[in-house]
Amino acid sequence: MGTAPEPTGPVTPVVASPSPPGGGPSVRAILRVIITVLAVAGLIWLAYVSWSVLVWVAVAAFFAVAINPIVSIGQHRGRIPRSLSILLVYALALGVISGVAFIFVPPLLDAGTGLGRDVPRYANELRDSRIVQRLDEEYDIVDRAEQEATQAASNLGPDTAVELGQRVVNGLVAFISIAVLCFLFSLYGPKMRSWVEDQAVDARRRLRIERVLDRLHRVVVGYVFGVLLIAVIAGFGVWVFLEIAGVPFAPLLAFWAGLMSLIPLVGAVIGAIPYVAVSFFQSWQIGVAAIVYLIVYQQIENNLFQPTIHRFTVQLNPLWVIIAVLIGAQVLGITGVLVAIPVAGMIQVLVQEWFAHRREDGPPPIERGPPPTEGDTLVVDAPD
Repeated sequence: MGTAPEPTGPVTPVVASPSPPGGGPSVRAILRVIITVLAVAGLIWLAYVSWSVLVWVAVAAFFAVAINPIVSIGQHRGRIPRSLSILLVYALALGVISGVAFIFVPPLLDAGTGLGRDVPRYANELRDSRIVQRLDEEYDIVDRAEQEATQAASNLGPDTAVELGQRVVNGLVAFISIAVLCFLFSLYGPKMRSWVEDQAVDARRRLRIERVLDRLHRVVVGYVFGVLLIAVIAGFGVWVFLEIAGVPFAPLLAFWAGLMSLIPLVGAVIGAIPYVAVSFFQSWQIGVAAIVYLIVYQQIENNLFQPTIHRFTVQLNPLWVIIAVLIGAQVLGITGVLVAIPVAGMIQVLVQEWFAHRREDGPPPIERGPPPTEGDTLVVDAPD
């Protein structure tokens, strides 16, 4: 077996710096770790105390991305400043909301008034039901319901009014803050994107960044469009069914069903509770028909509408959709449920792009240099 050739020329010995006593980390390394831990703890504390503000920022950024296509149309095709285009989009949204309110609010108020007027009749019919009478004899549900209602009414007082006022004020502050932040995100969004793209060191990485940003943009815009479309379809379908079945308060019940359809997975069931209950008050046949309609529509939505939307926009597996919605509900409540799917879609895009980047830019091969020759330096460990 051969041996490596020995260097022919003189070799200059270089003595390496001795390691700290005992082989432990240096003082500088310890200080660096301590500073890093304190900085991370400070960031976590800051995020905790300003959590509501961070939620506002995230929601505003989400809406800014969602309205960007309309803003871009006004800016490029209408040849108007971007700030004016954003204001026009705001005015358009306000006009749509006002028009919907003008068309639907009077019938909804009339339906709500009629429903409130008929509640005692429904309660009497419910009390006269044989099933309810049997349950009342065994579990005393009527007296318990009356006690709960009396206790709930007694809890309404000045403190409740003050708390309700505080919630209204906080809601207005959140709404105005989100609107302002959304305007600023939409106004400076192109500049922020250009800055991110300019961080690329070469054309290849710039193209990759552009591809990632485009995919993220499509996820948000497609999700918003798809969810609104599903809500309209759900509300319209419920309205048609209730009108055919002769169930009263159809506009009010259909509006609630469409609004609840904005919530993924469970929205159709939550929206169905009122119109199913009112249908049973008409007759048990209409109530059963309402349940059948709910089951059929939910199957169509879950197997046709939702998969189509996820396939062309978010492109998420149904299992990941359920997991994302559950985590979002645990972290942010109803807000987390609404944004869980697009956030999961964006995370999926980032993970896919990261793996694609790893496949394209793998680690370079290890290069082994030639054996030492004359003039090379030789590192010698310092003696203990």
